[in-house]
Amino acid sequence: MSFGLATNLVIAQCAPGIPSAGNPGCIPPNQPNSPYYQGALDTAPVQGNPVRWADSWGAIAFDTGRGHYGAVKDLDSRREAQDAAIGMCESQGGKECKIAIAYHNQCAAAAQNPAGGPIGTAGAPTRDGARTLALRSCGESECQVIYTECSTARRID
Repeated sequence: MSFGLATNLVIAQCAPGIPSAGNPGCIPPNQPNSPYYQGALDTAPVQGNPVRWADSWGAIAFDTGRGHYGAVKDLDSRREAQDAAIGMCESQGGKECKIAIAYHNQCAAAAQNPAGGPIGTAGAPTRDGARTLALRSCGESECQVIYTECSTARRID
């Protein structure tokens, strides 16, 4: 006499959000004994204020007639950066210092032909971008970058 064995194939599926591959017990991934555990994933998000950022300003001033300049970065306001750049230019002997560029949360560059002439300035997200644009703004093939700096936003909390 032969007995037929009834084979019942049961396929269990884990609850939504719980991976089943390699997890025969359907253990939630936020439990230490789960094969998908990556630390305390079920911790509550930190409560409080969102991250805040403060602008950071820079400026470049030139007295092109006398060849003096002043440049500053990482100041709190446009006015403060412009005043400081002009003050630095004047402290180096400049008499007719004028702002060539004021920038914030980015980089700036200035380019000029070593023999003199027009100065090209530009701002961009990166130093290389600012240099490229300043050289293009200078307009002469002999122009060289004479200044590059960045003022980046500061995290305040």
